[in-house]
Amino acid sequence: MLNTTNGPVPKNPEQHPAHTLNTTRVIEEDMVYEDEEAEIAFVLPAAGWAAVVGGNTVPLVAFVALDTGRMYGASLGDDGRVDLLENDVEKHPGFAGYTQTNEPR
Repeated sequence: MLNTTNGPVPKNPEQHPAHTLNTTRVIEEDMVYEDEEAEIAFVLPAAGWAAVVGGNTVPLVAFVALDTGRMYGASLGDDGRVDLLENDVEKHPGFAGYTQTNEPR
């Protein structure tokens, strides 16, 4: 059956042998949404981890995994609040990487 503007009709390949059937895959499945903001997919505990920024260690609150596949550590903001999208430690000037601390997990 084919859904047409005149309603469902039986599919008859003998009647239209060169007919190509397009599905939503043509426009949706392979589409990449370039204007969408990344969304948080997972939040993972970061106990025992810190970021190295300018030679100092900054304790992490959590690791954030985005739906794009990117992952980063999040720290407390200057106001003491946790904003997982804004407090990306990798954006700090002097960010050098992550290290494990001796804090209990």
